[in-house]
Amino acid sequence: MRPALLAALALCFLVIAGCSAPGPTTGTVVIGVTSELRAGVELDRMRVVLRAGGELLREDVLPQKSGQLFFPREFFFSDLEDGTAVEISLEAFGAEDAERPLLARTASTRVIGGRTLLLPVRLERECVVAPGDPTCPAPQTCVAGGCSAADVDPRRLEPYSASWKADAEPDICKPSGGGEPVVVVGEGQADYFSLEDLDEVQVEAGPQGGYHIFVAIRLKNLRQSGSITVVSGLVPELGYAIEPLKVIFTLDQDEGGFCKLAGLRFRLDGERTIDELLGKVVDVEVTVTDTDGDTGTGRRKVTLSQTIL
Repeated sequence: MRPALLAALALCFLVIAGCSAPGPTTGTVVIGVTSELRAGVELDRMRVVLRAGGELLREDVLPQKSGQLFFPREFFFSDLEDGTAVEISLEAFGAEDAERPLLARTASTRVIGGRTLLLPVRLERECVVAPGDPTCPAPQTCVAGGCSAADVDPRRLEPYSASWKADAEPDICKPSGGGEPVVVVGEGQADYFSLEDLDEVQVEAGPQGGYHIFVAIRLKNLRQSGSITVVSGLVPELGYAIEPLKVIFTLDQDEGGFCKLAGLRFRLDGERTIDELLGKVVDVEVTVTDTDGDTGTGRRKVTLSQTIL
């Protein structure tokens, strides 16, 4: 290469280097929380505290009954100055003891400017504390059943990717690459029983008034925990839309790659009396939406029984 050309390239490099903008000074840390304990089965609610630079950013209690308690999930510390210390504190409670957490978990790290890092935090069964048992002294936390440092060197953390949830938390109801959501409508109080269109379903009297049928579903490719299930119905002969039922329950594993949910008490009467509805055909629709925003819908025409149980 000619000397003149080399000199010109060197000059261009110096100009570019001297005039380039300074590197980014802010970064983000994403806390990715998974759990071996199932929301709605073993866990009733979770207290979350987020701090950055020693200052309180957020303090919430996430109850299972409102659908706010699900796993995996993310908490963001966004656009903070390089070197800022960030910390998450979690207390998970069961339904039986409203005052004492089943387990507590803390984790902390620091922001690296120009990067978005993932800090994984897992709630483990080995860290469940029995009444009277000692807990890990601060600043330690329970990891794999033992007391370990809560602080993690940010240089050891992986870059954040939205795919971490599928990789870190395999879901028996929503395996990776499983396809589109499927919802099949059946009946049953304690288990799922299949139905064909126009099959008869038994009308029952409710313990607190009203009359209902028990709807059950089989489904796949929707998350096991945190999914919202909505049951609606229409009686075409009467033009009567039944008030929808909306619940959030953890799904049970079933055969053939399916999961299931039984005992959906779908009340029939409201603007219409039960005597008007007995023997009528109801178009039942069940829609399930999971925490990823994926939705599946199943439909079945059922014939209400002429008698009440």
